[in-house]
Amino acid sequence: MSIQTNQTSRRQDWASFIVRAIVLSLFFLIPCQPVKALDERIVFDPYTGLSLGGYDPVAYFVSGAAVPGLADYEETYGDTYWHFATEGNAAAFRAAPAVYIPGFGGYALAAVARGVAQPGNPTLFAINRNRLYLFASEAERQSFLADPDAMIAAAAARWPDVLKLLAY
Repeated sequence: MSIQTNQTSRRQDWASFIVRAIVLSLFFLIPCQPVKALDERIVFDPYTGLSLGGYDPVAYFVSGAAVPGLADYEETYGDTYWHFATEGNAAAFRAAPAVYIPGFGGYALAAVARGVAQPGNPTLFAINRNRLYLFASEAERQSFLADPDAMIAAAAARWPDVLKLLAY
């Protein structure tokens, strides 16, 4: 049995204080690595990290429609989350994600053509030459359908400027 004196107790408290102070100072001295941001070149919900509002990117090609995906079939690509309606669609995406990611990262094609980074609406879409494009309005979609090559060329010309507007 050991008897602890006030002096011993104070030494232990002091030693504990020193150790805590060293650990705390190391916390502030060690350079922190920035947290990897979600890929802002692909439109995503900033609260969930979900791309295309949860719609299945493969279904646009398979079904010709905006089909809601399921959390059961979730993939991560480009630091964002993608949902799929079926495991087969998720597998197709895993095999070739660049085929299914919307052109210009899901930003509205007509807006990009004007030099603006406006998210596209996943229910307003068109596929041209095996590439999915999103739009902010039905009028923009109709304008695209009238002359797709002109709008794609205009967007491609402005895309480098739009990328500068996006945070990394």
